[in-house]
Amino acid sequence: MRKLVFPILILSFLLGIFFGSVPLDPLEVLGVLFGLKENPGVERILSLRIPRVLASFLVGAGLSIVGNSFQNLLKNPLVDPYLLGISSGASFGTVVSFYLAETLGISWIYRIPLLSFGFSMIASLLTLLIARKEGRFPVTTIVLSGVVVSTLFSSLTYMTIVLLKRNVTTISMWLFGSFSGSTWEDVLFYLMVVIPFLLYSLIFSKHLNAMALGEEEAFILGVSVERLKVVTFLFGNLITAFLVSRSGVIGFVGLIVPHISRYLVGPNFLKSVLSSLIVGGVLLTLCDTAARTFFSPTELPVGVVTALIGAPFLAFLMKRGV
Repeated sequence: MRKLVFPILILSFLLGIFFGSVPLDPLEVLGVLFGLKENPGVERILSLRIPRVLASFLVGAGLSIVGNSFQNLLKNPLVDPYLLGISSGASFGTVVSFYLAETLGISWIYRIPLLSFGFSMIASLLTLLIARKEGRFPVTTIVLSGVVVSTLFSSLTYMTIVLLKRNVTTISMWLFGSFSGSTWEDVLFYLMVVIPFLLYSLIFSKHLNAMALGEEEAFILGVSVERLKVVTFLFGNLITAFLVSRSGVIGFVGLIVPHISRYLVGPNFLKSVLSSLIVGGVLLTLCDTAARTFFSPTELPVGVVTALIGAPFLAFLMKRGV
């Protein structure tokens, strides 16, 4: 299996570069990449596609390793990075940005995803505040609190959309995720966001592995259970908030990829987090390629493609009683 990792990575990158609204000749692309040919048209398209492919890979990797950590921490296979209401908070923040730009002319507030990030963190903290009982954060209460906060912010989001009345198409693209217009600046941003949580997961892999045995067993092994919960939740949601603020809400990746990874490498957390990094990145890269290829010249939000894959997968997990 390890021997296939590098070829699969390269193949997903090449597919993302070759295909899109304007398909490219592979030989022409390879010639330009290796400096054997000059083609201004192809070079212009590559300057747009290569950052987009790398951006989709990094976001997929980031959402997957956060989802893997959350599922391992809570011993709940149906948990994803949006557990604490972060996606609904981010969505509300972005729609408010559109509203302020439309009604008050504050255009800069939309270009800088400040409100998206801010409301996503407010949603996370509100969920933890509701879930807290006698200094502890029971797993069931955290999940239910996340549902309550998500419902609240989702209602506020649609209310704001009704008030806005315009730019519904643009808002819909963001609400379901898009990498259109990704630049090298975005790639650097995503890289700086994903690497810290990856390092955290690797450094504390033994602690997170112990949590899979149960909270009491982890405590006996010397793990500070409540502290680990809070730090992992807040750090994971901070990372997700950063990702969502630029890429939009892309569902199911952080839910289904950890399952695929554990199937491939087993339940060991250290192995599964590295597997989630690769599988998540490859999956979202391929989904984004499909989103801009199959319905060309129309481009689907990438979240629509991940939902079409993730919803049946979730139904399969539920039927199996996972």
